[in-house]
Amino acid sequence: MNIIDILPVARGLKPADVLLKNCRIVNVFSGEIEKANIALFRKRIAGIGDYQKGKETVDLKGAYVVPGLIDAHLHIESSMVSPVEFARTVLPHGTTTAIADPHEIANVLGLAGVEYMLRSTEGIPLNLYVMLPSSVPATDKETSGANVSVMDMIGFVEKHPRVLGLGEVMNYPAVINGEKDTIAKIELIRHRYKKIDGHIPGITGKDLNAYVCAFIRSDHECTTIEEAKEKLALGMQILIREGSVAKNLDALLPLINEHTYPFISFCTDDKHPNDIIAEGHIDYMIKRAIEYGIEPVTAIRMATINTARHYNLRSMGAIAPGYKADLLVVEDLNKFRPSMVFKDSKLVAVDGKMLNTIEKKVFPLETLNTFVTPKLRLEDFKVPISDGKLRVIELFGEEVLTGEKLVDPKVQNGEVVSDIERDVLKLASVSRYSKERSIAVAFTSGSGLKRGAVATSVGHDAHNMSVLGTNDGDMVLAANRVIELGGGLVIADGGKILAELPLPIAGLMSDLSSEEVASRLGKLKEVLRDLGSVLPDLFMTLSFVQLAVIPKLKLTNKGLVDVTKNEFVSLFERG
Repeated sequence: MNIIDILPVARGLKPADVLLKNCRIVNVFSGEIEKANIALFRKRIAGIGDYQKGKETVDLKGAYVVPGLIDAHLHIESSMVSPVEFARTVLPHGTTTAIADPHEIANVLGLAGVEYMLRSTEGIPLNLYVMLPSSVPATDKETSGANVSVMDMIGFVEKHPRVLGLGEVMNYPAVINGEKDTIAKIELIRHRYKKIDGHIPGITGKDLNAYVCAFIRSDHECTTIEEAKEKLALGMQILIREGSVAKNLDALLPLINEHTYPFISFCTDDKHPNDIIAEGHIDYMIKRAIEYGIEPVTAIRMATINTARHYNLRSMGAIAPGYKADLLVVEDLNKFRPSMVFKDSKLVAVDGKMLNTIEKKVFPLETLNTFVTPKLRLEDFKVPISDGKLRVIELFGEEVLTGEKLVDPKVQNGEVVSDIERDVLKLASVSRYSKERSIAVAFTSGSGLKRGAVATSVGHDAHNMSVLGTNDGDMVLAANRVIELGGGLVIADGGKILAELPLPIAGLMSDLSSEEVASRLGKLKEVLRDLGSVLPDLFMTLSFVQLAVIPKLKLTNKGLVDVTKNEFVSLFERG
């Protein structure tokens, strides 16, 4: 749009394309509620005031109008639906802008995966921006599908204007120790005046100071008020997270006050479609904040203008002349349920439902299948007995952190086997990228599983396959079914497949609707409960057991990793 085209509409000399009448407008600048009409022209807001003429008029009858909501940080891949399906799922909840870090698909397919995320979302009614993944591979402790160097990034940043900056820099030791490749990526981005996202859980003091010196100005990993206060005081934008596993909103709401709120944003990070459908997206976070006692306009600011300003989205996050006409209508601010959603001046959703389908761009799914590993055999899961205590990974359910404990192994026929009575079960990590079998086997506690086995191709960050089971036969069956599907979530018991969710898009995302994915996830959870699992979401928990950048004990296809020591450790601890 040329500026000269909107001026006559702003002056009231020409009718608006769409006129929203009788609005109560949430002004995120003044903090006030204004009664006025809103004139929309093409994809922009032309003006606010006593406008009377519009080619189309919508009488809102005193309802509140709120800027389109912005998710400050998320991984679309974690929704397990395609990018277009993700847009269809969050738009009815008022999310009109999302800042995605596609480091999951980048670790599988490299920049081709990022290109897929961008190309498949061109022209859809969602502002999707990308933070270029900083850690591909995330660690040298596993086999990854790709390597993205600073040289790869240079042309990519110039080619794609929707790249806002550098995604969460997880390898904080590389930053504070001045590792050249990591620093080069940061220098590339900061000299283009783009943002650099952080990921530095639990680090304080001088190491945190050094990390912030590297122009890393946001963090979504805060879990305590003390941690968040320190980072905020050092100039970091605090992205409060409420996802499917990591839920930090309630713990961090006391951080918000009249002094701190401009430096706080809302994000989901990793959220499954069943949770989005059941409770909401960023709108849920606003509602929870208001229920806690946060003033509604303040809660809305953290989901709109704060994030827009942090990421230099100059025309988003507010209802003002020249801003994008991304709006939602709410009947009651305290209950905060979007009844209408406008995107680029067009009504796209009413009462939680999309009005029209979003056209999907077709990509051959076979080009997104990265499973080259051969089928597994029983002998691949055998663990010979050895001297010493067995080192076991402790699972904690709704945490990405894991623990470590030592137990006496259960032995049968000279092999260490799963001990169902003590909840010590066999776990395997299998490289999807290796034409020769590349597998490591260890043990976990905390799942509660009493029968069967589960396998998943979602395993942060390289997304190799994880297999957990009470017996080797079902582990082989579940794992081989994932390979046949080209990725997915599978449950097997008694030599039969009980439930599955195929994930043919890079082994991370389904080509089904969000509703179908949510239904299948519900079925998987139901079956897991029947098999004895005590965790809220065993598949989500397993997706983090390979993440060798978050303590304590992890398993990759190369072996057991003590993350705090950043080194491999043996399965048996000898006295």
